[in-house]
Amino acid sequence: MLFIKRLVLFIIGFALILVLAFWGFKQNFPGKSIADALQTRLTNQTGIPVEIEAFELGWLKVSTPEVTLRTPKWLAGTPDVRLLILENIEVPFASVITSGKARILGQLHGGTIEASTDLLTWETMDISLDGVQLERVPLIAAFPYAFISGSLSLSSEIDNIKAIQQQQSRFPEGNLKGQLNDVQIRISGGAALFNLQFPELVFSEVMFDLQLGPLIAIKKIHLRGSLEGTIEGTIRLNEKRPQMSLIDLNFELTPAASLKEEISSISTMLRSFQCGETIKVNLKGSLNRLNFPTRNKC
Repeated sequence: MLFIKRLVLFIIGFALILVLAFWGFKQNFPGKSIADALQTRLTNQTGIPVEIEAFELGWLKVSTPEVTLRTPKWLAGTPDVRLLILENIEVPFASVITSGKARILGQLHGGTIEASTDLLTWETMDISLDGVQLERVPLIAAFPYAFISGSLSLSSEIDNIKAIQQQQSRFPEGNLKGQLNDVQIRISGGAALFNLQFPELVFSEVMFDLQLGPLIAIKKIHLRGSLEGTIEGTIRLNEKRPQMSLIDLNFELTPAASLKEEISSISTMLRSFQCGETIKVNLKGSLNRLNFPTRNKC
């Protein structure tokens, strides 16, 4: 009995020492210094300015209230604005101990974000978003003459994390799949193309499957709503002059009956791109100078 009492006292005393040691370390945890060092490293490696608020140490996690991504340095001539704001970011200790993987959890504009990578190899990173509200994303809200709303969910596996860290690659490479739900797109007269006014577009669902890299391969974008059909093609990114990135896209879309009425004024022009009721168009050129669309073979 005496041995048990002493053992219990020893365990309580040891636990108390651990708590006091942890509390002392927590009170002096260099959260601001770590955040500053990490944001400098990430900015240098990716070319995307990152702002990280001071880290906080908890019993089972390290967390920070906010991480902000600003306009990339390589987007010359683009205003410096906040593009994405990640909130309540935390790294739980449990996954590091049990699997050797770092998991990052947080909130992103009304939805959630999760990322994970193997701490031993740092070769790949899995990223998923769920329920992100497009209208709350600063990058999208800043689009001139346009209002876009909807819910975004996606998953992606980036295969060249180590190359990005070593500054051997600028663009992430891997796959990206997901979908948009309840999408609304309104374009004001300020963005009229060829003096045309665009009707509001509504999509119940937009599914996409992309291959990322310097050449973005759009395997399939499938639309359901005001326009029904698919988009396929490629976007060749220009690192030094992003506005000169080249696109080659094929559209195969059928307008819904409600949309046909709204675009009746341009039906004559659209007829030259149609195969029956379906519009089959190829669009090529640079982002800042697109060629006039051409009809694909029926």
